[in-house]
Amino acid sequence: MDLKWLLVRRIALVALVCFLAGSALALYETSREAKRLNVELATLVSRQLDLQLSRIDRSTDIPARFPDWDVVATYTLLPGQCVEFHGTDARRQRVSCAGTDSNAPPHWFFAAHRTFINRTLTATIPIAYRDEDRGSVVASYHPAATASAAWSTISPLLGFSAALVAALCVMVYFVVDRALRPAKDILDGLNRMARGDLSYRLPKLRLTELNRISEVFNALSEDLRKSTSERAELAHRLVDAQEQERRHIARELHDEIAQKLAALNALAASIRTSAQRERLPLAEEARSLEAMASNLMISLRRTLTHLRPQEIDDFGLVQSLRALIEEHNKKAHGNTRYVIETAGDVGTLRMETSAHVYRIIQEALNNASQHANAKTVTVHLSEADDAGLKKIKLSVIDDGTGPQPKGERSELPRSGIIGMRERVTALSGQFTSGALPNGGFGLHVEFPIMPRGA
Repeated sequence: MDLKWLLVRRIALVALVCFLAGSALALYETSREAKRLNVELATLVSRQLDLQLSRIDRSTDIPARFPDWDVVATYTLLPGQCVEFHGTDARRQRVSCAGTDSNAPPHWFFAAHRTFINRTLTATIPIAYRDEDRGSVVASYHPAATASAAWSTISPLLGFSAALVAALCVMVYFVVDRALRPAKDILDGLNRMARGDLSYRLPKLRLTELNRISEVFNALSEDLRKSTSERAELAHRLVDAQEQERRHIARELHDEIAQKLAALNALAASIRTSAQRERLPLAEEARSLEAMASNLMISLRRTLTHLRPQEIDDFGLVQSLRALIEEHNKKAHGNTRYVIETAGDVGTLRMETSAHVYRIIQEALNNASQHANAKTVTVHLSEADDAGLKKIKLSVIDDGTGPQPKGERSELPRSGIIGMRERVTALSGQFTSGALPNGGFGLHVEFPIMPRGA
């Protein structure tokens, strides 16, 4: 949830609680005042009636005139206030009431006030003279009057509170938005770091807490840049050393073993020819030796191609990849179709870079042929311009529709994926692989182009 809206919601919640507490306090004060007025009125009337009973006892007043309500009727009652006399004799009941104001509160407020508050406002004082019960005086308010008084107290508070809370929420929203504006830069920096951009640095920020985050981010980014650079340099040296060792072994096999196998094959052919001419029994053995030497030559050529494809040195990367694709198509016998697509000037890469690209594609095709059970495997190699920086983008995608053992296609064989990652790291690039949403498997590589001689 957005922090600004979270704060606004909490402020509104606190304001609502405060308003409810203030309203409860206002209702309490209003009801207490109404109760006090009722008690005062009932006390005043009871004293007046006690005085009349005293006069009757002294024979200065007539008992039939009790209660003398004409005197009570002269009292000024508040709007909605009533005073009653409940005598022991039903004929001696008296009531006086004042009318209510026309400003009625909302129905829901009136119902709640009448249910929970109004019934507690009545004041009752018994009338007794010489231990003889003469009745009681009851002072009360009409429910509409007390509800109207309470509503007139709360309604201004409601409007003021709503305006105050709205203004406070708007002010907090914009103040917090301005204060947290650098947080967008921090999030942008984190996203760029997650994408592998370790050159981005956060500026110095005004808020102490955010500035501390900026300092830690910059220090962490610098440490990651150094460690990544060192790792890439180490991987570059290791992979280059591996390629040099492959090249050396291939050269030794070609110069030594291949020459001797060729000589052995020629010698076996000469022996077979001589034996056939002189009808010697060595002809069959010589033929077997010649076939063995030929098979060894074929195996040696395959080994040399695996160690160092001669096409890379002689014809370049693109031609070598086309030969590799053609070889896989021959092995597939039409069950799987291998396709390569190139775009841009991808044939002018450095020899070491070309070797890395070839090895990555070679390993990816081997995995696809062994595990994908796919109908089509597509290799796409292109040159792209990303904000002035030339990059190589490589993808190997298969449709992988066949049965797959659990977990086999979710991750490439460990040795293969580690080797490809090492080569991509040596190229200062990025490597991703995984199952595709519509089925199949995809491998994606992206790395900057280093100029020749760099």
